[in-house]
Amino acid sequence: MTTTTPSPRRTRAAKFVDHIAHAIATDRAAHRALASGLGPWRDQQPPSPMHEYVAPWLPPNLHPNRQRAYYTVAALMSSATRSGTGSRTSLGTALGHASTHMSPATTKHQLNRLVRPNPDGPYEDLRGAVRLTDNAGVALDWARLLTELDSWYFDGPRTCTTWQQDYFRATARHERSNDHD
Repeated sequence: MTTTTPSPRRTRAAKFVDHIAHAIATDRAAHRALASGLGPWRDQQPPSPMHEYVAPWLPPNLHPNRQRAYYTVAALMSSATRSGTGSRTSLGTALGHASTHMSPATTKHQLNRLVRPNPDGPYEDLRGAVRLTDNAGVALDWARLLTELDSWYFDGPRTCTTWQQDYFRATARHERSNDHD
């Protein structure tokens, strides 16, 4: 049996996600502070209450575009009821699975919003995507999402392609399984 060692970035992301999940589950003030990031950000800056829980986990000298990934994932986690940190489920796969519980047109529209070219990244549309997957009972791998967003400004087009491919693979698997029923 072959096992792969997680990358240092994935390991850091998993530790951050574990920390945030624990804070949300055990500290109502932390939950409220992190949820403050779900609203609009003034001048692209996260709300002040979030810093106490996110800033200690940021790598030194991290570019603000990459910091945004950490603050965004922490805020999104505060709004979700399901987590699948070890699941390795991409946002595309999660949306594909969600399409089995709701209108596939809705999830496909959300996917298209996420992957459309936007110089600011997918941030404005992530909350809607997370809401859809959460409402459908699909766990999202927060550590994976964090690593994808952390590298967005370098690998955004590749991440978009991966999300799209994962979405259509998931929906095709579901259609094939329905054909065999």
